[in-house]
Amino acid sequence: MPVSDKLKSLVAEMPDADNRGMFTTNIDKDKIEKAVAAIFEGGRENVQGIIEMLGEPGSPENVKPHYALHCVLNRALIVGDEKARREFCETLAANLSGNLPTHSKAYLCQELQWAGREEVVHALGKLLTDEQLCDPAGMALVAIGGGAAEELRAALPKAEGRCRLVIAHSLAALGNAGSLDTLMELLNDPDREVRLAAGAGLAKTGDVRAVEALMRAADVEPGWERIQATKHCLIFAERLMSTGNNTHALKVYQHLRETRTDPSEEYVRDAAKNALAAASGG
Repeated sequence: MPVSDKLKSLVAEMPDADNRGMFTTNIDKDKIEKAVAAIFEGGRENVQGIIEMLGEPGSPENVKPHYALHCVLNRALIVGDEKARREFCETLAANLSGNLPTHSKAYLCQELQWAGREEVVHALGKLLTDEQLCDPAGMALVAIGGGAAEELRAALPKAEGRCRLVIAHSLAALGNAGSLDTLMELLNDPDREVRLAAGAGLAKTGDVRAVEALMRAADVEPGWERIQATKHCLIFAERLMSTGNNTHALKVYQHLRETRTDPSEEYVRDAAKNALAAASGG
């Protein structure tokens, strides 16, 4: 729909960026706040209008709409207007499946990372198989939390390459108990980085069901993966100890003490021995 002249004039009140693309000079706080308040009062229609005004990143046409959209969303958070926040975020989410350029969709994901809640997770989840948008979508989902793990798991079977890695990292960051089986499956993924992301996520959960899987994952050939997977075991064992699962933690430490026989892994044996000694009071 056409952007109104009134909205254009309000957006024009936003500051100009300096030659570094930063807003550091000629800031008229009162003028900006009045313009943002007026845009805010226009509701969903004004938010949609600003989205349509977005231009190429770094272009003069993009500076003021980019600034205005963030300010309007931020105002909803500052004044505690949950109805407005939800409506504005739903407007952004609706545009993720539209004909906007990829760079604009990426910016909307960034704003949803800031202001979105469960009402937008399904729209973000649809982007997880898009190599150009999976990163901002994944970051937004992790920030939102509620309902995100379900979207990530649903997208995984269709995800390839970079998208699959983003999903694995996102599931690991959430540490959602419902993702345990998925993370354990990803320990066997053909992609080393996906396997390591899954291991990091499992270590974070401290779930005793992952003991055997994490120990197997750490017993690969010497190299980067073995180093990282061993670190996951150590973190996992610490987590188990902190939650009172001492028996399982000691099993991990004993395994590391017995299997890290190469001189280059002496530090791992020492860490495991020290942990076992501390647990026994020695």
